Amino acid sequence: MPTSIRFREMRARVTELRNHMLPAKFSPTGDYSDRQLDRTRGYRLLVHAEIESYLEDVAREAVMQAIQDWKKNKKPSTILLSFLAAYHSGWNSNDERENEEIVRLAKNRSRVKESVNEAIDIAQKQYITIVRDNHGVKEKNFKRLIIPLGIEIDELDGTWLTNLDNFGASRGETAHKTKRATGQINPEDELTTVKKLLDGLKELDEKILQSKKW
Repeated sequence: MPTSIRFREMRARVTELRNHMLPAKFSPTGDYSDRQLDRTRGYRLLVHAEIESYLEDVAREAVMQAIQDWKKNKKPSTILLSFLAAYHSGWNSNDERENEEIVRLAKNRSRVKESVNEAIDIAQKQYITIVRDNHGVKEKNFKRLIIPLGIEIDELDGTWLTNLDNFGASRGETAHKTKRATGQINPEDELTTVKKLLDGLKELDEKILQSKKW
């Protein structure tokens, strides 16, 4: 199945990072220099950044396209319906002024058409804030980005989701702890982990493209 341009860009960059930062040949005994291990830590951080950016970009683009399609020709879609459902039940604003605005609009709606557009505009504002303030690819981050797209989490591979969550946690340890505190890292194992994550991201990308058609 086809994949998005954004996915192909991300995958190409991850391949580039592999060539730049991991050993050309892996040690059968797991013996690597300190320089190679530090580059592997850098590889983990930069790959995480690429995956995080990809998820944010495709989520934002899918929602914005669904909203534009509705506003131009009143074309409903799976993504638009899922997005509004997530707005009503899947996230809450911590900004008291925004909560007051929602209550005010709910009390003063005069026509259904205007009410729908008002709800979409507020939901869009909140979702853009969620994407902008996202920090990571752990399960809680992933769900807040992806569920509004109409992707059924239960239909995704559970092992892959666990691996993504673990990758997010390992990135945090590498970024915020000393070498002594983070323990060992193996370049070959790191590449294997990333390859598996890319396989799952490819399937996710295909699902998002499919959702855009409905």
